[in-house]
Amino acid sequence: MNSHKELKIIEKIPLFQGLSLNQVRQLLNSGQMVNYQKGKILCKEGDKSTDMLILLAGELVIRRKNKELTSVTPVEIVGEMGLITGLPRSAQVEVTKDATLILINKMKFDVLLKRDATVAAKIYRNMLITLCGRLQEANDRLDQSSKDEDKKIVRSMI
Repeated sequence: MNSHKELKIIEKIPLFQGLSLNQVRQLLNSGQMVNYQKGKILCKEGDKSTDMLILLAGELVIRRKNKELTSVTPVEIVGEMGLITGLPRSAQVEVTKDATLILINKMKFDVLLKRDATVAAKIYRNMLITLCGRLQEANDRLDQSSKDEDKKIVRSMI
């Protein structure tokens, strides 16, 4: 993970915002780069949360109870909630386009954060920003869904 191209990709990863290059390298050393083909199920709802995924290339889809919730595109993270809380996976993650990911192991991640409070604070802040963005998107979808339902009710009354 030292080529210029790889570093340019890493700079775009929201989780790493505000970290020095050395701090990013420490974090990446707690993970491994993997490639998966389309159709691979990375985790299922209820699985133990053992790692966080950073998508570098390809596409993933998140499903819950067989309903597609969202798709994941490069430089987005998946599994950060379970990494922090230790709770089981809340959804299934499937590769929809051949993917290259960084898997960051929970135990190694925890050790890194305990060793360096500055890195921990920056990473938790970045995760919070990501989760707040997802919450806002979910609220927007619910609002739109509610409006669509209201329109259906009005049409049925006319």
